Amino acid sequence: MNTRFVIRGLLVALPSAAIMTAVALALAVSWAWIGPPPGPTPPPPTILAPRGEMPAEPVGLQEWVQIQGDAYHLAGSGFLLRLDSGEIVGVTTAHSVRLGDPERPVERIGLRVAGQYDFVAEFDTLRGPPGQPRSGGDMTVDYVLLHADWPVDPGLVLVPDPRGAPQPGERLWLCSGQGDAGGGRRLLEGTVQSVGERAVWVLMDELFQPGLMSGSPFLSQYTGQVVGMAVASSPRRGRLLLGLHPIGSIVTLAESAAEFPMMDEFRR
Repeated sequence: MNTRFVIRGLLVALPSAAIMTAVALALAVSWAWIGPPPGPTPPPPTILAPRGEMPAEPVGLQEWVQIQGDAYHLAGSGFLLRLDSGEIVGVTTAHSVRLGDPERPVERIGLRVAGQYDFVAEFDTLRGPPGQPRSGGDMTVDYVLLHADWPVDPGLVLVPDPRGAPQPGERLWLCSGQGDAGGGRRLLEGTVQSVGERAVWVLMDELFQPGLMSGSPFLSQYTGQVVGMAVASSPRRGRLLLGLHPIGSIVTLAESAAEFPMMDEFRR
């Protein structure tokens, strides 16, 4: 395997207490009161983009992180994205992987389908400097982009929605990177409540544990294309409100990247 592909760019071997802590934090501030106040659900929008089909493959992937000298551990979720240039980029969240710690340098990040053993992609190179864990309502600061230079299964690669974000009232699928209990694909439905440059908020149809789903892609049920990445969650009257990093911002960051630092050499 080309180790350069092993890329610059929501836990199996951890003790149970550490797992509980990681699950609580894996979808940043899992139970924090963030996002817009509860309001009426917007009506279904008129979507002018072409209608498309949902991918047949489980495009939400598990994110595994390897600290230098250690084995891989499950840290969150991620996905693969194709740019207009044809380049493939790995996408995940900054809060799921601690980059720049000299005591625990990250050597590789791997993405794989839940329930499978082999990685669909391994990365040792970042595509531009990473973002930082979100602390407020700005979801666009929280990202890690991974530079791929090795072929991947095209059925697992998502195409960004050209609108850059979904529309209020639009129905979305959350493609959980953690799969279902049997390791198969898990799709969770929600409706877009609000759209801004720094965050998209989606009210999910049901209450569920979002731990380790951070980094999972949201797909439009109309276009079948990715419209954002799950970053944060907040309870709302027995349901979940999820905060997304809009896909337009992710594409801009990936296309403008001029540096490709190796992970184990990167320092904040």
